Amino acid sequence: MADNFRRALTIGTSLIAGSFLIFGLSAYFISGAISAKADKISKDRNTIRSHSELIGGLAKQKATSPEIVRFEQAIALMLPPKDQLVNFSGWLDGLSRAHNINTNFNFTGETVSPTASDAGYIRFALSASGDYAGLMNFLRDIELKSPKYTVSLDDFDIKRSGNNYTVATNGRVFFR
Repeated sequence: MADNFRRALTIGTSLIAGSFLIFGLSAYFISGAISAKADKISKDRNTIRSHSELIGGLAKQKATSPEIVRFEQAIALMLPPKDQLVNFSGWLDGLSRAHNINTNFNFTGETVSPTASDAGYIRFALSASGDYAGLMNFLRDIELKSPKYTVSLDDFDIKRSGNNYTVATNGRVFFR
């Protein structure tokens, strides 16, 4: 009977220890698999989040595209095509007569072609003479109040001769 008891105790203890061992190994492998799945889920969520942000950005860009078209139209109105710059000297002549100013104008031949992000321009030289108020109004109208040309006056040389002033300037007229 003592032999049976020892045998039963050894078998029972072995079964219990084996069960704990199998349970421990199973828990170890299952926790590793769960951890790998959790990492994959986390990476997938980050991918989904980034794709969602990209889609949101594209939707926002598409929503603002009509605004871009309006800005392009406004720029097209402000910047004439290069072939319309032929009328620029006539416009300056009319403006000089309106301000009672004598002018001498010519394009200097330096042309910079437009790019996707910058307007093109042609350099010009202008000399004008007349009274001070007329000259200042003439130059202000050229640079700030032109209805169809965008002009930048780069430098000035002003000389006084009695009540008469002479201005020599170089500038740029922009085109698209």
